[in-house]
Amino acid sequence: MEYEQSDYYLLLGSSIFINITLIAITIFLWKVIWLQYPIFIEEFQIKSLSDAYNIIQTANTNLIINQCGFDGLTLLLFEQKLFVGLSYYTIFYYLIMGICKISWNYLNDYQKLFVQLNILPNQDFIISSMLLLVIFAILIQIRKELQIIYIQMFTTDQFTNYTIRTLHIRGMDYDDYDGVMMMLEILKYLNDVGDPGTIMGISIIPEYSKLLELEKNRCLFKYQLGILELQKPLFYPLPNLSLIEQQIDQQLQKPFKLSGHCFICVDRLQTQLKLCNQNALTQYQIQLAPDLYDINWVNFTIESNQIRIWRTIILNLLIMTLLIFVTSPQALYQYLSKFPGLEFLSFKWTILIPEPFGRIIKNNIPPIILISINQIILYLLDVITQAEKHERWSQYHISFFHKMFFYLILNVLVIPAFLLQSSETLFNITYNGFNIQLQKAFDNQTNYGLYYITFLFYSGTGAFLVELIRPSELYFNYLSSYMAYYMRLYENDAQHYQKSNEFSVQYGYISAQMLLNLTIICIFNTTSPFILIAGLWYFGFRFIGDFFMLMVSKQEMVTSYNQVVLHWDSGLLSKLLVAIFNLII
Repeated sequence: MEYEQSDYYLLLGSSIFINITLIAITIFLWKVIWLQYPIFIEEFQIKSLSDAYNIIQTANTNLIINQCGFDGLTLLLFEQKLFVGLSYYTIFYYLIMGICKISWNYLNDYQKLFVQLNILPNQDFIISSMLLLVIFAILIQIRKELQIIYIQMFTTDQFTNYTIRTLHIRGMDYDDYDGVMMMLEILKYLNDVGDPGTIMGISIIPEYSKLLELEKNRCLFKYQLGILELQKPLFYPLPNLSLIEQQIDQQLQKPFKLSGHCFICVDRLQTQLKLCNQNALTQYQIQLAPDLYDINWVNFTIESNQIRIWRTIILNLLIMTLLIFVTSPQALYQYLSKFPGLEFLSFKWTILIPEPFGRIIKNNIPPIILISINQIILYLLDVITQAEKHERWSQYHISFFHKMFFYLILNVLVIPAFLLQSSETLFNITYNGFNIQLQKAFDNQTNYGLYYITFLFYSGTGAFLVELIRPSELYFNYLSSYMAYYMRLYENDAQHYQKSNEFSVQYGYISAQMLLNLTIICIFNTTSPFILIAGLWYFGFRFIGDFFMLMVSKQEMVTSYNQVVLHWDSGLLSKLLVAIFNLII
């Protein structure tokens, strides 16, 4: 669909106006719903919007680490640096473009011919190269700052004593109740390689996954009953504590079993390095122990490697089936619009609405519907990732990040943009044959750029709304902000073994979405200059939303060794940017 220039600016302006309105409504709802309760960030208290603005201005590295750990700092630092870098790039870009347009009128014929033959054909390459250089410079700066902060953390007493010399071992014999057999094998290996190190202590993990889940629910129910005695929200059910206690008694009567997991602490750092890099003790999987808050204790269960392998294969086949046969949200949207009673989703009725309101509705409502449909598929991917039963939360986030990023790139960017905005599934496209005119797709990127500009605007606004209003927490608490507030306090103060996925920070989701939108900016910034403004909108409101989500609502003291943000920062992002660079060339 091609737009006249006046229509283009009309639709763009309407999208900006709608998003500004949604931001204003979000701030109003946040003030009404959440600011009625005391919100503290160390010595600061947020009572008004001005207090919220001041805390963003005064927040430093130490404050962020104390509130939400190193992972939260990494995420916020990346968003902040990227927003600032893109701001400078956008100003520089529009300044240069303005100077070039003004200077064009003062060039003679020979100079204009030289520009047309030598500069204009390479314009896209030059612009894209500058943007990629800015992004790589931001990554280098972030990585250097994080390395310095991480080294400073390792010099504290918290790490120099025992944490860095603690190892996680999987594969213990289920009959080795005291761990003597395993320790003898490890000491024999150390003696064979000439290492004088020894084992200072061992902690064996029983198979208490079901009991641990019940204990988490019992503590939660007791807390809920105490809060409900003070105030009983409408429609909020009373938890059945007696049933949970009966189930706990039944679990305690079962015979004692081992999970096959344990933690050992060695006396030397060199010993720890040798055990992590050895290949002799093949029956054990030895790795550096994660932070306590990074461990998903419920998944420490009795399970053989064969079961793990088969479960991984089956779940990956399920994911491939989902991506190939269900795939694009546009395909689901097209199918839904053909169902009886849902024909209005085709938006053909907008031609009956006086101009320009019909076009405004047709341009703004479908992206919101597509984003909503997209969340359903992402929820299915999350369920599949949880079924993999990762033992570390960081592994869960990294696995979900890979699945989600591949899905988003395929179905939000590749199929709609480069396959001529196809509304078919990947299976149908393949079955019907690849009759695709890629050159025509690239020529029409300017028209598609408006779609992605709208997509970025609504993505930023949606992230801001979700992180501030926290609709999922309101939903789980039967729309009671009173219970949601105190449940959040409970989750923040809970022990590491009481951590749940529903109230955890979705680092994988946030990282994949940011990387997708960064890819959109890199590809379309040459044909749709307003994509830079939309990108600033997204990263700006994403940062504000994530800041209050991490600092106020979801305080997580995590310092794992496999941070998902560092993972894609150093690996997948660099590879993707190189691929984009080659595509533009």
